[in-house]
Amino acid sequence: MTESMQAPVRRVMFGGDVMLGRLVKEAIARFGPDYPMGPVSELMRAADLTVVNLECAITSSNEQWRGEPKAFYFGAPPQAIDALLHAGVDLVSLANNHILDFDFRGLCDTLHYLRNGGIRFAGAGENVREAAAPVIVECGDIRFGMAAFCDHQQDFAAQADQPGIAYLDFSDENAVLAALHDALEALRHAGVDWPILSLHWGPNMVHRPSQRFRALAHAAIESGWKILFGHSAHVFHGIEIYRGCPIIYAAGDLVDDYYVDENFRNDHQLLLELELTRDAWRRIILHPVFIEDCQVRPARGAHFEYIASRMTDLCEEMGTRVRREDARIWIERNGG
Repeated sequence: MTESMQAPVRRVMFGGDVMLGRLVKEAIARFGPDYPMGPVSELMRAADLTVVNLECAITSSNEQWRGEPKAFYFGAPPQAIDALLHAGVDLVSLANNHILDFDFRGLCDTLHYLRNGGIRFAGAGENVREAAAPVIVECGDIRFGMAAFCDHQQDFAAQADQPGIAYLDFSDENAVLAALHDALEALRHAGVDWPILSLHWGPNMVHRPSQRFRALAHAAIESGWKILFGHSAHVFHGIEIYRGCPIIYAAGDLVDDYYVDENFRNDHQLLLELELTRDAWRRIILHPVFIEDCQVRPARGAHFEYIASRMTDLCEEMGTRVRREDARIWIERNGG
């Protein structure tokens, strides 16, 4: 048996967008902070590291973003920090187009609540240096690191003396690759075993990543990133294994109050559990989930079957084989 096979196995759970405002905020006020993710919290807490994209500010402020008016503003109540903690969330990406919906005060409140709760974050901060800085998380003998970037909206971009997100214009490939290189070098210097690149990118409600995004993802892996954790589409995309590294182009949503499109069926979602050692990942376990009444639950029956079938087809398009045995669905590293 090889040294890698003898090494302790760690479990990393990836969930997509977590939006705890609007109707979810009302549900928290009515039923308590455990309501939005309670039915899947045991599964999430069982992981050694649980990572999501936090798609809202956590704040009591009502002052909306001072920039151009938006269609939607997502603000969660202070109790939302307990929703994350009860669900075992350890690390969040803040590089997205809603974290400043309640202006600088909303972002700074969010940072305050996350720090007080012991939840690590990347992708936004009190200035551009903090926003672009990767975060490092120790899990036993494995050191994880994550940097997070977003390609929309530009007026949320952090400045030298202004809070905001780590914004990248993905049409400027040289600037993007330079930013990814700098973040990766910082993680390498810190001795990180598993560098994770979180990207909030692309349009909502698309079934597949664009060819340009696939090329960018490949370039990121070629440069040394080991996991790409993408989100923003509100639906899951197929997972590609490129040069032995998993590319999650879109993790979908984990909890929200969004309108359900009959074509995209965006109430059908996934939690993605990656089993790995310090040196290699072994399998990705797919956990179908279903969003209803502002709450995420394990998917059952026809919901489960749709998610399993859809993900199998999307992965197959990318050359990735999904295996299934009864209610267990997974991807093996060796494709077997």
